[in-house]
Amino acid sequence: MADKVIKYMSQEWIDQLNEEFEQLSINDSIRMENARIKWAREEGQKELIQTLQGMSAEERNAFLKKPIEEIQDTLKTKPQ
Repeated sequence: MADKVIKYMSQEWIDQLNEEFEQLSINDSIRMENARIKWAREEGQKELIQTLQGMSAEERNAFLKKPIEEIQDTLKTKPQ
């Protein structure tokens, strides 16, 4: 059935459909990547909160004064 329909479609219309499908695919990829980024941020926030909750006030103050790279490294190496 689809073959019969495609046979009678103009090349311009076929090209337009292909462009639209390509754009939909790009949009899906963007949505999926945004969802992964959101999830990673949420997980990072959870890890930071858990780390901070396990510290005294003095430890939290010292920890939060560190450069961001050092904080990230600490969270990466922190046992789960």
